[in-house]
Amino acid sequence: MNDAVITLNGLEKRFPGMDKPAVAPLDCTIHAGYVTGLVGPDGAGKTTLMRMLAGLLKPDSGNATVIGFDPIKNDGALHAVLGYMPQKFGLYEDLTVMENLNLYADLRSVTGE
Repeated sequence: MNDAVITLNGLEKRFPGMDKPAVAPLDCTIHAGYVTGLVGPDGAGKTTLMRMLAGLLKPDSGNATVIGFDPIKNDGALHAVLGYMPQKFGLYEDLTVMENLNLYADLRSVTGE
């Protein structure tokens, strides 16, 4: 029986103009029943990792599963069962206005044009 709730396989994210990756290739398995903390200094990649796990940011390489869902391919199903509250709530500056609107509409299951 696989009790992994989060699995990371070479998950990596780079941003333009940065010498180092925001999240270096990361391999990790987090099993059900454990309390797990994500700690590190400012700029260590914690928020970037959480945004990738929530399906809000596409990794540059590698893959992840969160409670059996691929956060990119199955973001709708994942968002139906996952809650994510960032430290700073608001609009994402790296998304366009339309992408921000679509994101929040999807999170609240709003349909239509």
